[in-house]
Amino acid sequence: MELFALLMKLKITPVALALVILFAIGTGSLRAADSQLIERAKKEGTFLLYTSMNTPDVNQVFDGFRKRYPFITPKSYTTRSAALLERVITEARAGKYFSDVIQGNAFTLYLLAKRGHTEPYASPEARSFPDSYRDPAGHWVAAYLQLNVIGYNTKLIPRSDAPKGYEDLLAPKWKGKMGLDDKQYIWFDGLLKVMGREKGLAYTRKLATQAIHFRSGNTLLANLLAAGEFGLLINARPDSIDELKQKGAPVEWVAPRPTTANVLPIAIAKNAQHPNAGKLFMDYMLSEDGQKRLSAMGRTVARPGIAAANPRLSQGLEIAVNDPGMAERFEQVVDLYKQVFGVP
Repeated sequence: MELFALLMKLKITPVALALVILFAIGTGSLRAADSQLIERAKKEGTFLLYTSMNTPDVNQVFDGFRKRYPFITPKSYTTRSAALLERVITEARAGKYFSDVIQGNAFTLYLLAKRGHTEPYASPEARSFPDSYRDPAGHWVAAYLQLNVIGYNTKLIPRSDAPKGYEDLLAPKWKGKMGLDDKQYIWFDGLLKVMGREKGLAYTRKLATQAIHFRSGNTLLANLLAAGEFGLLINARPDSIDELKQKGAPVEWVAPRPTTANVLPIAIAKNAQHPNAGKLFMDYMLSEDGQKRLSAMGRTVARPGIAAANPRLSQGLEIAVNDPGMAERFEQVVDLYKQVFGVP
């Protein structure tokens, strides 16, 4: 009542007064909900994260989480995204539910959500993320991104002569001088999406005539680029190129417009044994603090407004998110990729 009297004394209009009261009520409810979540998580005391991140990176994120919630002991199981998918499904068939939080690529999280292995959770941090980084049904939110850029060797190709986008790769001078992973199915599908299927297929078929050097593995290809095995890497990860560059390798990257991106989301597992502690961790991963920690580790974070380790990743990129629903069309995309590029 004291607040009401004060607002009336300040001659606040009835409409503005109503908005202030609603805001106060809403804020109080949010604080109460946060407090209740923390108390429930404190009783659980732990959670298990299934993730495709490497162990050193997981430990760094856990260090930040423990500083905020020292009463919770995080645990993790780390493997490839495809293996995570298989493990969660296999455990569910046996009636076993070990994971509390799941983090992997968009295709794994898409399939797990569709098959009922994740739980919708409206994290208060999710509202800060673009719609394209969130599952429409509320099952997952992207924690970070994998961008698809063009890499080049600066000893073999001067900066002034480097390609600016995909169309430049069709120039005759690049024939026999480019590398590409023989399993770049996601990149390929994303390219067809942003270019339009008909135009994209016409483009990739022309690209396939450029005598491309095919190898398996993004890390191997980045190292071969640094070693001068070829001058251009058609699809590279900027973080990998930046890491090699910091070690003195003569490499650089350019971002085509648009730059396609694979999202790597986080979600709460269905039937989690420690759902509240898991929700606190998901909140932390999506928070400014968690995103800053991921960025400092060289990850391209999904939350807008967080400075990247390489400023170029925070400035002027036109990002187009690859379709997580490709998981439904995976075999068709693989067959088409092999047909277009003539790889086994």
